[in-house]
Amino acid sequence: MTLNGVKPQAFFIHDEQLISIYIYSSSRGAKKGIKDFEDKTAAADVVAHGRYQAANILIFYNYEGHSLKDERVEMVVRDLKTLLTSD
Repeated sequence: MTLNGVKPQAFFIHDEQLISIYIYSSSRGAKKGIKDFEDKTAAADVVAHGRYQAANILIFYNYEGHSLKDERVEMVVRDLKTLLTSD
């Protein structure tokens, strides 16, 4: 799904879990992407997912059908945030 004018790079883990990565020109663009997602899915039944923002990067992790999230996704997001905030 295009959010705030950006199409994601999509990846699958465990055959079914979708990770969508949106890269914007600014953190403001990522925040607008979140708002766009909320507007587009307000009346929908949204599947179980995690949503993460690190600076200008927005990540959606769809783990529908699995009782637990893959902790590696959260670890990567945590590391990404650390990289983006340390100069």
